[in-house]
Amino acid sequence: MATTPQGWINPYGQGLAGLATQQLGRPLDIGALTPGVAGPGAFTQAQQQLTSDMGGLGAIQRDATGQISGFTGGTGIASFQPYLQSIQDKGLLEPTGYQDYMSPYQQQVIDTTLAEFDKQAQIGKFGLGKSASQAGAFGGARHGIAQSEYQSASDANRAMIQAGLLQQGFGQGLKGQQQALQNISGMASLVPTLQSGLGQQFGQMGTQENQYAQALQNQMAAQNQMAMNYPMQRIGQAANIFGTTAGQVPGAPVTPFAGSPTYAGIGAFANLQSLMGART
Repeated sequence: MATTPQGWINPYGQGLAGLATQQLGRPLDIGALTPGVAGPGAFTQAQQQLTSDMGGLGAIQRDATGQISGFTGGTGIASFQPYLQSIQDKGLLEPTGYQDYMSPYQQQVIDTTLAEFDKQAQIGKFGLGKSASQAGAFGGARHGIAQSEYQSASDANRAMIQAGLLQQGFGQGLKGQQQALQNISGMASLVPTLQSGLGQQFGQMGTQENQYAQALQNQMAAQNQMAMNYPMQRIGQAANIFGTTAGQVPGAPVTPFAGSPTYAGIGAFANLQSLMGART
């Protein structure tokens, strides 16, 4: 009995169909074929924690996916709050707040200065009596008037000196109070500004970090898709070669193997593979 083309080439078709059935029967891990989502990296987490600290929220809590789920250990005090508290504790906004910045030796300076003034005033008063005595007017009306005028002038000068010293001490204390207030207020603004700048740098690094991590996720998914599709692509190529070869065998029918479910299945697998390849 003569061997027909179907008779000797049929095992190859059956082999291709078997391979295709084997590949299509393999379970698929859809998760391995789907790109994952890169979670927050180290720089992003550092930026988030810095922001949490600035807001007084404390340590960040995360769930299994890396998402923020809560906070713990927070004081509820923002980063600038301690400086405002310092202003209040030091009484820098109180009317008497300048007193803490006055010289502790101011009263000693005033007492010493006035004592020296009184000493010189007594010397001057003694000289006035001596002059009156030499003029023969000691104890007289003119002597009394001269003493009265001298004492009035001396008292006025003494009061002016004392007032000047007090005003000088007040000015120094007020200046110190204002400088302290300015320093603390400056720090209350500077610290959050520096922290914010650092957070922005962390954010930029975190963006780059996340982009790289996401690219790795995408590449892994693409690699898994290629590993899944490649065997079917090879089977499809073999099926195309098989169909071409079968159609060119001498003595083959015009429509070779058209009625064979085996070869129809090979064509279906090839078409399915083309569709899968188009979707990847």
